[in-house]
Amino acid sequence: MTEQPVVHPTLAEKIDRLFTAIRPEGRREYSYEEVSAGIRQRGIAPVSNTTLWELRTGKLDNPKMRTIEALADFFGVPVTYFFANEPEAARIYAQLALLPAHEDSAVQRIALRAVDLSPDTLEMLGHIIEQVRRLEGKHDGRQGLRQPRIDGDPGQHREAEQKETSRGT
Repeated sequence: MTEQPVVHPTLAEKIDRLFTAIRPEGRREYSYEEVSAGIRQRGIAPVSNTTLWELRTGKLDNPKMRTIEALADFFGVPVTYFFANEPEAARIYAQLALLPAHEDSAVQRIALRAVDLSPDTLEMLGHIIEQVRRLEGKHDGRQGLRQPRIDGDPGQHREAEQKETSRGT
């Protein structure tokens, strides 16, 4: 089986993907005016509606770094998403295509901000999220199922181990 070459989308395609994938909850995509106003409200370098349109349509393909930083901040993606040869950029681009249009925008932003974090940090965030879910009385959808043991994590599966201990095994 031959490996398919990695296709690197253009800057315009990446910006278009942000507009189509990351939407306000229960609505169509952000307008250029909303993105421009949102960037202004964050106190980042102003980006005009026209500049946004030019970037999205490919009429402008070499924006200032401040513009890239403003777009990254507004849409909640790492700045590296916009760089051509970043392996992470292609992964994020592909993941954005998989996001359901109706997905909660707050969840999308959290997921996209976590993309470039280390595996150890992601594991910690997973534990924090599980703690918060327990505090809110949410179950993990896997009640009654024993999770596979991960080597090197002595603290994992305390519940299962406590059950085994209480049964005298």
